[in-house]
Amino acid sequence: MARKLVPEQHEGKRHEILEAAHRCFLRHGLQGASVSMICKEAGISPGHLYHYFPSKEAIVEQMADEYLARLHGVFGRQRETGDAATVLLSEIWSMESWEDTAHCRILFELLAEAGRNERVRAILARNTDGVRVLLSQVLKAGQERGEVDPALDPEHTSAMLIAIVDAAPMLPLMVPGIRFDESRALITTMVRRFLRPEGQV
Repeated sequence: MARKLVPEQHEGKRHEILEAAHRCFLRHGLQGASVSMICKEAGISPGHLYHYFPSKEAIVEQMADEYLARLHGVFGRQRETGDAATVLLSEIWSMESWEDTAHCRILFELLAEAGRNERVRAILARNTDGVRVLLSQVLKAGQERGEVDPALDPEHTSAMLIAIVDAAPMLPLMVPGIRFDESRALITTMVRRFLRPEGQV
């Protein structure tokens, strides 16, 4: 008789496989990482893996959904601050070095995959839409308080700001040696100046 896993054990193993896949995807890319590589990283056989995920594509989709929900959840936890720049930059300010941004680079792999995979594209769009709604609300509240330029369209502006923050982890790849603290401060200054109403110091 096959041993049945309780739900907690099942989910725990799925999480271990997703973490192993995440490491493989960072090293080899979504296209380059094979099922055998993921199995080796997770310390399981292919047959064992397929007990939890029917395919590599299912792993990618689940990882994308959970990763983006976790990453963008930071914005949700900061929404009560009321300051649009603080909410937007909360993920960056929770980090201490470029090494802390390494896990964010999986987003670049997901973006590339979204160009080929409609289901991954839908996952990206769904998660981004959730963050855009949150940030739009924060921007509108800031406009009502006179803290955000009223000429800015909240929906469009939130999309542009998300793109800026999501691209930040690329900096050390494009400019080796660029300092993290200074880069973070410059991004913060750029966002605050962009949102500030005209004529406000």
